Amino acid sequence: MVATFHSLVDAGRELQGWPCRMQVCGQSEARRFQAELAATHVLSILTPGRSYLGPRDVAPAHHLKVEFDDVEDDTRPGGPSLDLVRSIGEWTAALPDEARLCLHGLQGVRRAPAVALGILAARVPPADAVAALARFCRHAPDPNRLLVRRFDEALGLGGALSAACASRFAGCGSALQRRDQADGADFNFDMLALDGERAQGG
Repeated sequence: MVATFHSLVDAGRELQGWPCRMQVCGQSEARRFQAELAATHVLSILTPGRSYLGPRDVAPAHHLKVEFDDVEDDTRPGGPSLDLVRSIGEWTAALPDEARLCLHGLQGVRRAPAVALGILAARVPPADAVAALARFCRHAPDPNRLLVRRFDEALGLGGALSAACASRFAGCGSALQRRDQADGADFNFDMLALDGERAQGG
């Protein structure tokens, strides 16, 4: 893992204050490469019911932990609230100019990129934030749509962030759908089995 932090300054923008110098990754990467990354601040997205296995021994004032599930239907429990999104915005807005932020979720694909998108959209127009997102992420981002809508509302963008996200990430919301017990019967692994004759045939 390359210990590098991208920023909006890297993109040629002149910004006052913290230039969104951050890296978005998964929980195991954030923990395993904690020393190499040498982040000054950590924003950890925890999953309800799962143990936290991210970076350790980070000063409490430099470590924001938030907990919510990866759901996109706002009628389902466990999703991100507007107050939670606003608290993230307030914490990141207070970061010092030189801060290097490690932002991680469980896999660094859905919730963490959506939070990063909201952080960027607080500094630059929604289309620019969406265009810049991938360079901050260790993995191809698939931002959680509900979280993007929450940032849209918190930042008063009138849906512009969601629209820009939908146009850039056409598969947004489809890559890591969670199954629940109501989805039907368990997968039949027998369908994957090849009989001896077919296996010999290649």
